[in-house]
Amino acid sequence: MEIQFKMDEKKRGSFFIEQDGRQIAELDFEVKENLLNAYHTGVRPELEGQGIAARLFDRMVLFAREEGYKVIPTCSYILAKFRRRPEEFEDIWYRKEDEPTGEACGIPPK
Repeated sequence: MEIQFKMDEKKRGSFFIEQDGRQIAELDFEVKENLLNAYHTGVRPELEGQGIAARLFDRMVLFAREEGYKVIPTCSYILAKFRRRPEEFEDIWYRKEDEPTGEACGIPPK
């Protein structure tokens, strides 16, 4: 399964995987200045538990590092991954008292 990437002119983007002509997984984000707001991760229910979301997460982390972005982990899945190994992500984890806490996963930012 190949991870694909798209980003529109408004800097809303996605890492996603297609299989047999349909999208089966995605990690959606929005970039503003040097911040990448990762707000949704989803995998089709029948494919959960196979590490697909983790592959998308790893690709997003690589992208953030390559582009010099700090990540706002609005998605609860991404926040949980950051919290499990905070030292591994301290270079890209954007933390601020009033930032989203992850409960908003699936709800695009305003």
